[in-house]
Order: sequence, then C-alpha cells, then structure tokens
Amino acid sequence: MTDQHILIIGGLGYIGTILYDMLKKKESHVEILDNHLYKEIKPSNSYIQADVRNKDQIREIIKKFDIIINLAAIVGDPACLIDTDLAIDINCMGTRNVAEVCNELNKFIVHASTCSIYGSEPNVIVSEEDEGFPIDFYGQTKYTQERLVREICSDDYCALRFGTAYGLSPRMRYDLVVNTFAARAINDNKITIFGGEQQRPFVHIRDISRAIIYVIDNKIKGIFNLRGENLSLIDLGEKVKKITNCEVEIDKSIVDNRSYMVDNSKLIATGFEYKYSIEDAIKEIADSPTALEMNKKIYSNLKLAESLKVSKAIKEKKLKLIDGGQAVDDRGILTFANDFNFYGVKRFYQVKNFSTSTIRAWHGHLNEAKYVYVSKGSAILGVIKLDDMKTPSKNLEVHRYILSDKNPKVVFIPPQHANGFRPLEDDTRILFFSTSSLEESQDDDYRFPADYWGMEIWEVENR
Repeated sequence: MTDQHILIIGGLGYIGTILYDMLKKKESHVEILDNHLYKEIKPSNSYIQADVRNKDQIREIIKKFDIIINLAAIVGDPACLIDTDLAIDINCMGTRNVAEVCNELNKFIVHASTCSIYGSEPNVIVSEEDEGFPIDFYGQTKYTQERLVREICSDDYCALRFGTAYGLSPRMRYDLVVNTFAARAINDNKITIFGGEQQRPFVHIRDISRAIIYVIDNKIKGIFNLRGENLSLIDLGEKVKKITNCEVEIDKSIVDNRSYMVDNSKLIATGFEYKYSIEDAIKEIADSPTALEMNKKIYSNLKLAESLKVSKAIKEKKLKLIDGGQAVDDRGILTFANDFNFYGVKRFYQVKNFSTSTIRAWHGHLNEAKYVYVSKGSAILGVIKLDDMKTPSKNLEVHRYILSDKNPKVVFIPPQHANGFRPLEDDTRILFFSTSSLEESQDDDYRFPADYWGMEIWEVENR
C-alpha cells in the first residue's frame, strides 16, 4: 500500500478521521478532500478544500491519486430532512460526479454504502444479494449512491454496506444509538429505549476502517455487508447496563421502526476478521470527557444541519431597519417591534458605556449576524458592509442610524458587516442579539479603529 496514493473524500467526518489516522500509521500516502460543510467542527487533520458537487474541481484532484475512498454524504435521516435539496445534491449528484471521474480516469473506488438500504426486514437475515427497500429519506439517497457507483464504475469498485456505526472518534457523534446509550448512562445513570425489539447490525468504526484498508490491500471488489453483531435494542441496553450499572427504561412507542439483521459471511470468507466489540466502545466512551458534553451541537449531525440551514438563511438577509412603536394608555406605555422574530438568535448581551464620549467601533464578523436595539437612552449606530475582512477599503459606504427608546427600532446587521456605536445620553443601554455562540464569535472577530472610516459618523452636527 505504501506505493499507492489514497484520497479520502469526506475524510473530516466521524469515520474518515479514524481511517486517516490508521492509514498514516501504515505509512500510506493519504490525503483528505472535504468541503468542511459544518464550520463548527475544527478539523483535526489537514485537508484539500473541495466539493464533490464541483466535477471539474474534483477531477483535477482525483487524477493525482490511485485509490479513491468515497465517504462524502449528509449522514442520517434527521440531518438529511433538514435540507433535502442539499442532501440530494451531495449524496446523489456529488456521488455521480465522483463515480464518473473515477471511471473516466480508471481509478479504483471504495464506496461507503449503508445497511439502511435494506429498510425494515424483521426476522430475516439479509445478504448482499438482497436489494432491500429503504424506508427513510437518507436510506433512499444511499441506495441511489450505490446504484450510481455500480452502474458507472463497472467492476472497478468495492461498496461496503456499513451497519450502525459506533465507537470513539476525534470527530465524535453522540447521535448514534450505541454512543448515545453509553453517554446517557454515564451522565444520567439511565437510558430510555423506544420500542426495543428492533434489530440492528452494529459495527465499530475501527473495524469499518480496517475493512476499507483490507479491501484495498487485497484488491477486493464487489458489494459486502459490514457488521460485527446483530442485536436488538433491548439487548444493546442490557450490554450498557452490565458495564455502567445504569437503569434501563422501555418506552413502547417506536420512534425509528427500522429493523433488520444482516449476514456478514461474505467478507469474512475472504479472510477478514472483526476485532472490536460494543463493550469496547462503551468502556472507551465512559472514559472520554466528550461524553460529559454529549448534548453539544458539534456531536449531532441533526443540530449541525439545523445550524447550517439557519446560517445560510441569515447570510441571504440584507441590512434592515425594523420599525417598532409605542402604545400609550391610562395604564402606561407598551414598547414593541412586531416584525422582530429572534430568527437564529443564540445569545444576547447588553452594553452600557460610562461616558457618552466613548466610541465602541469597529467590530466585524464573517459569519455572525446581529440585531441591535436601544432599550434606554439613544445612540449613533454605524454599519459598514466589508469588502475584505482583514483589510477593507476605506471608501466604503457607511450606514448611520440614530436609535432611541423614544422611537423604538431594531437594526438587523448581516454577516460580513462591521458595526460600532456611540451613546448620545448618559445611562444609554444597548441590547445585541447574536446569531453566534460566544465560542463561535471568538473565532469570527475582526476589529478596526473607530476612525478607520473617519470620525464624521460619530459627530453630532450643530444645526
């Protein structure tokens, strides 16, 4: 393998990060191609920034490699359903591009398929000869992926149908059932199983990575199921209970009714052996500090997909002044801004200056948007759309707003803008509603001096 150059497409993901490390330990010439779709994830490995939806772009990269491992996909039904158009573009059209380029350039492709394509086949052990019928959207996109590879790449491919993956990874996921159960047991000393009779094929991500390397080393082609063991969710819960001593609650309402068992004898017959067990993963997760923060967005493909969709929508919005008003009657004053809906807001903070002569400016963000509202007093708010985040031009248009609690309005500031303010009254208080968490904001922070675009904006004209 040391003489072969290997490209992992989608290599920044849950499986790809483990696979990359294992290949590097074998002294393989391996690189990652990834579009880094979820910007909240900090890559642990270097990578080539590219997107499978751009066929010309990936052709120039793929031609430099001998073996192509295609892991690229929006993974999981909940994540796919957040943006079905994006899921089809990446999972189906992107895979078509990869397959066509590999066929055109005579590259061997190892394609990541899934046992989810079997749908629900209770009480039946399905084999590679069974086409199955996926019952969820994600399974349908993966079924389409595999058919494209099989039809386009003739016999120069190996498609591995992964069972439900589990295990610890640098790009960890706690939205997979084994990982979820293990982390819940550690955090809550209790797990809840919905249904329980559903059968699933499970496989450790290290065995997935070992299998990919194995088929490359042995030049194995065709379609193969990958699973360590078939297990019902109730039996899985018992394994977790045995190791963690947690309570197991059974809720008979079924959230996910996929149920199937798969035959793994075809790959085993070639000489492959599975090494890792569910017990191994439970113990690994129990010792991992990530288990204690399992609810973080970065560990859930669904949460990441939701955040991506909100981020895309916010980036399409323009700078806007949202009108508010006041209603007065014998009971008092009601201040409102009815067209303000908190879309995408993750946090807020209030700012009060000690002096009206203090100017807080300029503060820019590439990804973060803000809503600004003066709750008390009045202030000059400046906003500028940036043409470069590090060294913007000095002749850019400056938008100047006078915000006051006497005439309530909200200013929406989109990403790729800088803002600043100067209070006009003592005790002025300004509320900022941000679409980024504090952690995200700290990595998306661009500062410029108050006079970068001149001081006229902050001056009060005598007239």
